[in-house]
Amino acid sequence: MYLLKFLINNSKKLLLTFCLVGSMQSHCLAKGLPKEYYEIDDVNKAKEYFFEHLYQLIKEENKAILQDREFVKNVLTSNILRIDFDSSTFSKLLEIKQKYKIKNIFTLQEYLKKVDVIPPSLALAQAALESGWGKSRFIKEANNIFGHWTYDPRFGMIPKQRKLGASHFVRVFQSLQESVSAYMLNLNRNLAYRAFQEKRFEQRKDKQSPEGLVLSQTMLNYSAIAQDYLKILKDIILVNNLQNFDKKFYQS
Repeated sequence: MYLLKFLINNSKKLLLTFCLVGSMQSHCLAKGLPKEYYEIDDVNKAKEYFFEHLYQLIKEENKAILQDREFVKNVLTSNILRIDFDSSTFSKLLEIKQKYKIKNIFTLQEYLKKVDVIPPSLALAQAALESGWGKSRFIKEANNIFGHWTYDPRFGMIPKQRKLGASHFVRVFQSLQESVSAYMLNLNRNLAYRAFQEKRFEQRKDKQSPEGLVLSQTMLNYSAIAQDYLKILKDIILVNNLQNFDKKFYQS
């Protein structure tokens, strides 16, 4: 009876663990981009498909972020002394605080710096670069678009080029949407991207929508190649006119 109860209560966790173990580890949950993408021979058409497909995922995630941002603004610009600490409103505020690693639950500026959109042009440029235009092993086998690592073997696959003694894994995601969500949360709450958060906040104070081309030059800590990484991102955005996706999103 105890065993049956244990299996029922932990079925989801056990299923995920079984999926990630052994030779099935990198294939259980992974799908990558739709099969039709990999059958496109024309380079320009392939790029167009890549950007449009991922833009939809980026847009959905940004819309969810904006909902949280508006919620926080509405709560903290009202009379916070009247907040009912047993209410669902306070519970949600606490959840957002923890999600984004906000220090002071009632300081609006902290939220406004971290709970904000990632410009589509920046996300698309990094997606192209980090996933090899959707052709890398990580996206095909782990739905990992942006090169995320994990140190938990239950949720990762071993990189082929991992150095002796290293303990990191490539994070396995259940979907591309989940990968986009993790990427955005990483940029929004990680101290390594404080320059990004501060620059975006400055743009907001100047009544500007976050601009991917400018913000791409704050990604110094995203890659070991540092300044070269910034140049590559800038080139991808400009050559492919990815600023148009920023305009498309802000006008929608």
